[in-house]
Amino acid sequence: MDSKLVSSDDTICAICTPEGVGSLAVIRISGPRALDITKEIFKPKNAKTSFKPNMTNLGNIYYKEKLIDQGIGIYFKSPNSLTGQDVVELQTHGGYAVPKMVLKALLVAGARLAEPGEFSFRSFLNGKIDLLEAEGIADLISSQSEAAANYSTKNISGEISKKFNNLRDLGINLLAELEARVDFPEDEISEIDKNKILEDYNQIKDECSSIFESYDKGRLVMKGLRVLILGEPNVGKSTLLNAILNEERSIVTNIPGTTRDIVEAEIDFRGHRLSFSDTAGQRISKDIVETTGIQKAKDKINYSDVVLIVTDKSDSLSDLEKVFSFVPREKIYFVLNKSDLISERKLLIDELKLKKMRFIEISAKESTNIENLLISLLAFFVNRNSVDSDESVLTTERQVNLIKDGIKAIERSRLLFANSDHIELVTIELRLFLEAISKITGEIHNEDIYDLLFSKFCIGK
Repeated sequence: MDSKLVSSDDTICAICTPEGVGSLAVIRISGPRALDITKEIFKPKNAKTSFKPNMTNLGNIYYKEKLIDQGIGIYFKSPNSLTGQDVVELQTHGGYAVPKMVLKALLVAGARLAEPGEFSFRSFLNGKIDLLEAEGIADLISSQSEAAANYSTKNISGEISKKFNNLRDLGINLLAELEARVDFPEDEISEIDKNKILEDYNQIKDECSSIFESYDKGRLVMKGLRVLILGEPNVGKSTLLNAILNEERSIVTNIPGTTRDIVEAEIDFRGHRLSFSDTAGQRISKDIVETTGIQKAKDKINYSDVVLIVTDKSDSLSDLEKVFSFVPREKIYFVLNKSDLISERKLLIDELKLKKMRFIEISAKESTNIENLLISLLAFFVNRNSVDSDESVLTTERQVNLIKDGIKAIERSRLLFANSDHIELVTIELRLFLEAISKITGEIHNEDIYDLLFSKFCIGK
C-alpha cells in the first residue's frame, strides 16, 4: 500500500473473512459514503428502524435490482467505529460466489476495493490505534504459538504504548525544566536542583533500558527458541530430529535448508514455538577450525539460542570441549544418544555433573526421553530473561533500533548536563530523545514505515 497515494476520503470495501466454503462472510465498508453506498444495495426488512448506529438490521441485498442474498447490516457511526469513519459491516452467507457478488455490487455503487491493511491504516490515521498497536495486530496475525499470540494481544491492548507515553511525559517535563534555565539564565542551578535533574535523567535511562532488554524476551516468544543440533557424522542427529517431529505434537513448518547440509523444522510444543536446525552431513571433527565449513557453523551457532551437541561415544568431556570449542558454553546442551551405552559413558557423565554442564541421555532411535528433552528446552525457553506472559515487550527491530537511539540521546544529554554549562546543547539531545520515542509510537510520521507495515496485512484488515 502506498500511503502517499491512498486517499482517506474514498469509501473502501473488502471481504474480511477467508475465501472459501463457510456459513458466514463479512464485508466491511468504511468512509464518508459508507452508509449511502450500503443503502444502494441493502434494503432492510424494517424500514422504520433501519440503520440506527450499533443495531443489527435484517435485509435483502441486491445487485442491479436482482436479489442476491439475505443478510445482516450493522452501521457504526463516526467516530465510534473501527476506523474512526462511518463503517458498515454486512454479514452474508459464505462460500465463493455470494460474498464476491456483494462486493461487486458495492463497487458498482461507488466504493473502492481496499488496499491491504487500509482499514488498519485508517484506524491509525484517525487515532484509534498507534503504531505499536498496529504492529501488535500484525504480530497477532502472524503468530504461530499461543505464547506469541498472548504477547501480541498485550501490545494491541496498549500496554507497551503506555510505557512509551510515560517516557515521553518524563522527557517533556525534564525539557521544560531545562528550557526554563535557558529563558532565565540569571537563575543559577543549585546543587540540590542539579541532583534532582540527574535523578530524573537516571529514571528515564533506567526505564528505557528495561524496555530495551524486553526485546530479547519478545524475540524469543515471537520467533521461538532457536535450537541447533550439532555433532559428528552418524551420531544420530537426523534421527533425533525425526524423533522430535514424530511425537504427537503440531508440526508448524518443515522447511528445506538454504544449504544442502542444513535442514530446519519448527514445532509447537505446549503453546511455545521451537525451531530446530540439523547440520546433517556437516563433518565436525578436531580439525574443524581448518575447514571451510567452520564459518557456516559459527554463523548458525551465533543465531541459535541453544546448541544440542549430540554424541554417541564415550569421549571424555575435555575431548568434546576441544572439538566444540567454538560453541559458547552457556549455549551448550549435551545430548548423549544411544542410552544403552550408559556403562561406557560413566566417566563422561561424572565429568558433566562435576562441571554442572547441562546434559540428557536419550535414544533417538527408540524415541526414549525425547519428551523430557523438549521439556528441558521449554524450561530454558520460559526461564530465559524471566519471560512473563503478562509483560508487554518490544517485538520488532524498528522498535528496538529507535529505543537504542533514544538511550544514546538521553545519555549524551545527561553527560552534557553533568559536565558543562551549555544548556542549549543539553536540550538539543533531549529533543532527539523525544523524537525517537515519538517515532516509535508513530506520532512523528514516516510514510515508508507505514507502507512496509500495513502492506503486510490482508485486504480485509
